Amino acid sequence: MTVIDKAVKWAVEIAGDDTHQYNQDVRWGTHYDCSSFVISAYEQAGVPVKTKGATYTGDMKEVFLNCGFKDVTDSINLSDGTGLQIGDVLINENGRGTSGNGHAALVQRNGGMTVEARSTAYGIVSDVAYRNYPWDCVLRYPGGSSEAYTANWVEREVPNIGKSLATKAYMAYQAYTNKEADGYSLLWGNNASTASGGLRKYKDFLCMAFGSYYGADGTFLKIEFDDGKTIYAVKADEKKDSETDSLHMYHEHPFDRNVTEFVVDQSIVTGNDKFTSALEAAGISRSARVTRIWTSDTEPTVGGLGTTNSDEKEYHFADTNEKLPIHPRIFAQIPIKPTGDIYVLANGKDISRYVCDISWTNTKQSLATIFNFSVPKADGMKYINMYTPKEGDIFRYSGAKGEYFRGVVTEIDDGDTKVNKYVAVDAGWYLNECTDTYQFVNMRADECLKKICNDLHIPIIQICELSTLITQVYVDKPISDVINDILSKCGNVYNFDFVPEGIRFYKCTDMSAEPKFRISSNTELKDSVKFMGNISHKKSLGGMRNSVKVITDTDVITTLKDKDSIDEYGFLQEVVKINDGEDAETVARRKLDELNQIAESGSGEIIEELDSYTRAGYTIHIGEGHYIIKSSQHSVKNGVHYNKIDLERVII
Repeated sequence: MTVIDKAVKWAVEIAGDDTHQYNQDVRWGTHYDCSSFVISAYEQAGVPVKTKGATYTGDMKEVFLNCGFKDVTDSINLSDGTGLQIGDVLINENGRGTSGNGHAALVQRNGGMTVEARSTAYGIVSDVAYRNYPWDCVLRYPGGSSEAYTANWVEREVPNIGKSLATKAYMAYQAYTNKEADGYSLLWGNNASTASGGLRKYKDFLCMAFGSYYGADGTFLKIEFDDGKTIYAVKADEKKDSETDSLHMYHEHPFDRNVTEFVVDQSIVTGNDKFTSALEAAGISRSARVTRIWTSDTEPTVGGLGTTNSDEKEYHFADTNEKLPIHPRIFAQIPIKPTGDIYVLANGKDISRYVCDISWTNTKQSLATIFNFSVPKADGMKYINMYTPKEGDIFRYSGAKGEYFRGVVTEIDDGDTKVNKYVAVDAGWYLNECTDTYQFVNMRADECLKKICNDLHIPIIQICELSTLITQVYVDKPISDVINDILSKCGNVYNFDFVPEGIRFYKCTDMSAEPKFRISSNTELKDSVKFMGNISHKKSLGGMRNSVKVITDTDVITTLKDKDSIDEYGFLQEVVKINDGEDAETVARRKLDELNQIAESGSGEIIEELDSYTRAGYTIHIGEGHYIIKSSQHSVKNGVHYNKIDLERVII
């Protein structure tokens, strides 16, 4: 139980026990007056305000501040109590109290309802409606209704879904019956309990459900609301990916979008009103919007009088990452010379004559290219000296004019009676699978990428200039996620991929694809795009933003709007938080240019030459527009190269 929970619980229990009375002479046990009541509530909760010298309303403020409380008077509307949170201390210092020494009260619920030793006439009472005494100051113990918890907090993105950030859903823990699932022990184990209002808890952490973006079950979260409240939770259940947005950050339903879903005891929370009461009992306002979310893979520890800022810990991860080759052989192969035909090697052995079912896929979102092929079983090819590929073999594919793919065999399906089926992946797979910790402080994005590649002995074949300064800590993240995040901070039009010789970082609009094919060997080349089949095309305002507000932790720095777009389509704003050293105007302009457009996407199927490779991340010209290739799915059948491409319109 937290400090504020203990203080308020003690005060409410005293108020409900008739053996305790309001008394100015006997005021430090069994009976209390207004100030000794509030002082005693926090003293027994572990904050030594009495020990440090608080005795009456005239000295409470100074002592409470010295014990870590904050003066939040300026953020409160004293006329109606708006902004008050559970645990706040209200003080009148100047002679309005019964003893002539002012008055004090403890906020019992958000919004200002109090528990207090009110007077001889009223006694010690709870559930007192808010009134402005008038109060001279409002003091707040740090961390909202929870003690500050220290952890390796990593701030995560909060979706831009407007007022839906205030929507709070709930589910019953009794419905969670899968004993094999990770969340079961959090909800049913020895450390699970139900709070007095009905919310389910694991130790002192609220049990909640989140989308997969916020980590696996067992991830700890710190959630900040726009009324200043901060709560600490553990992810005990996961919202289904099929029911969330594309990034799996929030429940996607036109009438019930929500990020936060609380786990409750259905024997107590029997309806919506009871759920509101359960939230209020935990000091959570039903109307407060989520503003920031942090996650931690390890259980937080109580940090005493710590803060709730994202820099609660000083990180020491700079240059602590591993410095080993990502693969010992993949970049050391002798280049394949053009042969004019398909040429395939496995472990240096030519398997071109009998390899079949060739196909491969790459997407802009996923770094690795995945290559599928099959080889007949050796006992069915008696007159051919065959090599049967094995796990870990280097697999190479050349499409007539040079090597297009180099990777490692990672999967073998030998269940078929006639062929073995294989999956090979390029070096990007290793960056998806390998996690590490990186810390960059005010470093150019291109220098960050060079460091990552140099540490892993990855040759850089191409890198564009990326001057955006990066200040970020990445804790236990896939290396591909680190690279993706760095590029995203530079804008949404950058990509990276692997070619046989190494890695490339480039601006998509600088890489143009012009696929061509021949109807027969003796005819001229045709433009593949003009003969595209199975075409789909759509437009959408979803994701469009015509206003960008740039903020820091504490201030609004600048706002950039497109008035014409707002007049035509309505007001759609994105809020972007920047780090120290970033130029707000540059960030705002880049973000507005990126988002201020109607989303246009499509797909189609083309045929291209065997020596042609139209891949994800490139830009292709169709009609009057330019499109980034989001994914490409290649296959070679009877010597014909097919490619299904998914597209997204880009303004150049």
